[in-house]
Amino acid sequence: MPSRLSLGPAERRTLLRYYRRHPNPEMRLRAHIILMLADGYAWSVIGSVLYCSSRTINHWMHCFESGGVEALGSQPRGAGARWSDEADTILQQAMAHSPSEWRYRAVSWTVSLLRDHLENQWGQKPSDNRLRQRLRELGYVWKRPRHALRESKSPRVLRRLRAIRRKIRNLPTDCAKLFEDETDLLLFPPLRAGWFLRGKPAEVSISGENAKRTVYGAIDVETGQRIFVSRDGECAADFQAILRLIRQQYGLKKVALLLDRASRHSAHESTGLAADFEIELIYLPARASNINPMDRLWRWGKDKICANKQYLSIDYQADRFIEYLVGLSPQEALRKAGILSGRFWLFR
Repeated sequence: MPSRLSLGPAERRTLLRYYRRHPNPEMRLRAHIILMLADGYAWSVIGSVLYCSSRTINHWMHCFESGGVEALGSQPRGAGARWSDEADTILQQAMAHSPSEWRYRAVSWTVSLLRDHLENQWGQKPSDNRLRQRLRELGYVWKRPRHALRESKSPRVLRRLRAIRRKIRNLPTDCAKLFEDETDLLLFPPLRAGWFLRGKPAEVSISGENAKRTVYGAIDVETGQRIFVSRDGECAADFQAILRLIRQQYGLKKVALLLDRASRHSAHESTGLAADFEIELIYLPARASNINPMDRLWRWGKDKICANKQYLSIDYQADRFIEYLVGLSPQEALRKAGILSGRFWLFR
């Protein structure tokens, strides 16, 4: 095998410039290979010094012999194909659909799956780096999705919300309007991002035990007053406990309670007790997100009190959770619940 190349002065200067200052480390390696071949080094020495195979040395030697210094800018074999408009079209069509629609056994695209798809459709396989670069250019980023109810802006939900707004406007001016909801607290803590030491695992100590409490809560959309109660279960009797607290808090004042149509809310005993207490139950549309402002209060409370910490008992955790939410000022509670937003649906 030939081991020596002949370089002209201009070629040597160009290769030295590539070797010393080129921003691409692959180009610096290729220039180094050619320079060592021109200086008469054996392939075994070049491979041991530069940690490259004889196949790589042979490839770039032939590229230089056939195309000169400019040929070193081409991609090596197996590193991927040059991008084209055809590849761009195939990529955008793929990203517009789920992999399952292309008969792949996956629900989300990965770089390796996209490479295989491009090879099947285009006949060439691009490099991982080129594919990631093009995805970023198209506005894609690798991130964690979140749940979103598809029906939240459907015509059915929008019609129902308009009907609720009309009903609220027709209520007496002294009528208290409250949103009610419940959330589950588990002794096993939810995990949230935080500041931890780099290079060390971020760990949350747990006992291996778990327990559950259900917190029922209501918020007044005008005054920001909140009412909470912790219960062991989620049956109609537990919901009726907060109805009693609401009536006790508001005395003889008429109350309208907006809530979802869960079975514990619509049970005959619950609706009968609400009627006896003169609490009008107004049911929100089912399977609709961002409707009940209590959902936002629950998230705030869990992030501040429950995340990344396991308490000694579930009752102590529930007490701390309720204590935090009750301790918010009325203005702060309304703001955190999203009621003060100019886009809150009840006041549009």
